[in-house]
Amino acid sequence: MKPLRILVHLLVFVLVLELTTRIDERLRFGTPLMSRVLSSEDLREFREGAVQGRPNARYQKWGLNELGLRGPSTTREPRPGVIRIVTVGASETFGMAEAEGREYPRQLEDSLNRAAEGQSSTHRFEVLNASLPGMSIPSILLGLRGHIRSLSPDVVVVYPSPSFYVDREAPHPPTDVQPDDTLSLSRAFRPRVLPRIVDAAKSLLPAAALDRLRERDIQKSIEEYPPGWRFTSIPQDRLALYSQHLREMVGTVRSIGAEPILMTHGNAFMDGTRNEALARAWVRFYPRATASTLIAFDSVARAVTLQVAKDSGVVVVDVAADLARSGKGDHLYSDFAHFTELGAARVATDLRDSVRALVDRTTRERDVAGVVLQASGSRAPRATGGLQ
Repeated sequence: MKPLRILVHLLVFVLVLELTTRIDERLRFGTPLMSRVLSSEDLREFREGAVQGRPNARYQKWGLNELGLRGPSTTREPRPGVIRIVTVGASETFGMAEAEGREYPRQLEDSLNRAAEGQSSTHRFEVLNASLPGMSIPSILLGLRGHIRSLSPDVVVVYPSPSFYVDREAPHPPTDVQPDDTLSLSRAFRPRVLPRIVDAAKSLLPAAALDRLRERDIQKSIEEYPPGWRFTSIPQDRLALYSQHLREMVGTVRSIGAEPILMTHGNAFMDGTRNEALARAWVRFYPRATASTLIAFDSVARAVTLQVAKDSGVVVVDVAADLARSGKGDHLYSDFAHFTELGAARVATDLRDSVRALVDRTTRERDVAGVVLQASGSRAPRATGGLQ
């Protein structure tokens, strides 16, 4: 009987621990007790021919609204008189380390509206965060042609992640997603305490031990491929593909009636410092590139972004250079490339003036066009809000 009693006690302990975890997530994050969302991957779904956010999904502190966007509730159609800005990108834009509401798209909206109030401007701004972790440019392009177009954005702010271009395979549109990826009911009964235990155990490990685990993971990934598989220098074909995709991005944003703004991608190494453990943490996600190649590719991609913006005549915000000049990488980045709240605030500040200048310039140009049309006897299009 004793073994049976131990087994019963153990079972009760596990069930109580699981229930406690669910109650904790309910109180802290608002996660339903029977949620089927078990990871950040579940925040995505394949719908209308593209990967987009799963409406009303929540995983820990990351929650999506009824349109599958990170941020407060909104309507699909913009309100009259509101300039709608949509930010697109990967986890850097989605927000990882920042507290809820402190990712740079949210801070940008606050900053724009405070500035507008201070100048008694008639403009009001709404910033929608349509980014998702792991979103490369080809996936974003599908979203722009689908659900993002339906949001009627006036401006689309693009923060691309060049590191995707030194991944095992070059970025391409998703091909392995099923048309119906509804989360099954059985997922609600899967244990949620196990990932919490694993995360807690990792947090207790010394930094040197974590670094060794990352190095082991990198080596295991490399061993799966033949010699010469790794990028030990910048792959020019991947760099050319990045340029091609970025130019297609500009054209696609314009095709949906919005104005694009490009941003250069920053990382914690652009100020000249080199932390080998931090570099390995980045390489672990992109083991095909050596640390030097990964860092160099991001730097060269900055020049490509600037050139694409110049060739295409679009606004570019050199976030990478601005953050590097501050010399406070450890305060601006929570890891190799994701922002702290301070870093997100700096990005929002960098964007604010560029967005306002673009809006003011575009408004003036359309006002002038309206005057010319009226002078010629034609009827000018009636403004209905935003930049229309």
